[in-house]
Amino acid sequence: MKYIFLLCFAILFSGCSSYIALPKDTSRAAHNRIKKQVKDGLIVAAEDYSEYRRARRYFYRDLLDIGYIPIYICIGNQSESEFTVRKEKITLILEDGTQAIAADVKEVIDNAGGNDALDQDYSQKAFRDSHVRKEDNLFGFLFFKAPTLKKSFSLKSATLQVLADKKAEPGQQGETLKFLVSIDTD
Repeated sequence: MKYIFLLCFAILFSGCSSYIALPKDTSRAAHNRIKKQVKDGLIVAAEDYSEYRRARRYFYRDLLDIGYIPIYICIGNQSESEFTVRKEKITLILEDGTQAIAADVKEVIDNAGGNDALDQDYSQKAFRDSHVRKEDNLFGFLFFKAPTLKKSFSLKSATLQVLADKKAEPGQQGETLKFLVSIDTD
């Protein structure tokens, strides 16, 4: 009986291994990405992280399996202007025109069966609403809700629509710039 108890105890806690995921990659600036769009000195680039092995390395989970498409977004400012980029103004557009909105990182953590380490890691990696000043480079992940009615879809022809608000300069009006960035799936 004692051995059965020890075996059950060992099996129960063998699944509680430590959380190990790669940190957010900030070594490659937006202007070094292959697929990017530049307007008024603001650079926007995006990369798909939904492929199974890549997701497991960076999130310790297959996020696509639980309904989320992780997209890495990089923004660089090589102008004198200041821009504001908000998560709610970023949309993932799939090849067939289906649009996906970014989920709150807390929702993703809850659905991923989070623990403290996962919570801290995902929160640190998540893209936040940002003011992008001269020479700033911002990086972060957006977690888009995967289409529920489709069993399979491709991100090869997907685009990321980003609306960035350019701060008004003295004597000028502010404006909203629209970026349509092809998702880098390589």
